[in-house]
Amino acid sequence: MKTTKKIVASVLAACMLASTSVITSFAAVDDDTVGVTHDYIKANEAIDAEYTYSKDDLGAKYTPESTTFKVWSPTATEVTLNRYATGSDKEAGAKKLGTVTMEKLMDGDKWTGVWTTTVSGDIKNTYYTYSITAAHPKSGAMQTAETQDVYSVATGVNGKRSMVCDLESTNPKGWEKDGHVLPDKSTDSYVWELHVKDFSYDKGSGVSEANRGKYLAFTETGTTVNNDCQNPTGVDYLADLGITHVHLLPVYDYASVDETKLNTDQFNWGYDPMNYNTPEGSYSTDPYHGEVRVNEFKQMVQSLHNKGIGVVMDVVYNHT
Repeated sequence: MKTTKKIVASVLAACMLASTSVITSFAAVDDDTVGVTHDYIKANEAIDAEYTYSKDDLGAKYTPESTTFKVWSPTATEVTLNRYATGSDKEAGAKKLGTVTMEKLMDGDKWTGVWTTTVSGDIKNTYYTYSITAAHPKSGAMQTAETQDVYSVATGVNGKRSMVCDLESTNPKGWEKDGHVLPDKSTDSYVWELHVKDFSYDKGSGVSEANRGKYLAFTETGTTVNNDCQNPTGVDYLADLGITHVHLLPVYDYASVDETKLNTDQFNWGYDPMNYNTPEGSYSTDPYHGEVRVNEFKQMVQSLHNKGIGVVMDVVYNHT
């Protein structure tokens, strides 16, 4: 997990550069310079060396008493936390809950590159973004942009706002007993690659209409082709195949499907990450409430494990 955080942090640094001395070293390059160590690579290496942050506490860390926000953005000149009641302005009850100017997190007299603030009280299932003041990567002119938290574990509809999530409260019944399904040898694995929507979207799948194309399709047993009671579908079909693992095509939150349009023929393979550590909302029954997609994703994993099938996620941290 720490490795994943560091990769994401490197992406964030590249996107949120704000120091003029660093920005001016980011020059455009021609294809004939392939293999050369470019100035922007040197700049990122310098940032990483100066502001390496190895603690696994970035993002929004919730407790009923307070929530602490931390974001690694060492070249920003100012970061503001924006709080919202909902994941978008078009939902019932939408309103702003205020802003907080974040402070630099120090380690003694040295800045860690992290901005932080703590909000008191129980703010579970509320939403937030960051306003980052940084320099334009080409002109060096200062600009401010609003963005979701790159360390999000849950978001609102279409991933534009992050959600303060109590992960423990999203656990399905029996989750504490769930565990990885691992073969004695990796070479003993039989892997079946699948797309969550493709898996059950067809009416002939026998899956209930509400769950077709969703995470919850994996929780249904006893389904058959056109309900013929003879040819198994869903997780029963996977078990009959004798596979040991399913390899899920991207199930992190991706950008190319509009989550406000549920139960449509929208389709994408998902190789355009929006939020790396958040489940895709169009596969949930309710993309507006971030806790729902997390809970239903866990139910999917739990159901596969209950069939003795391990789960592998397709992730593309090299895509931005």
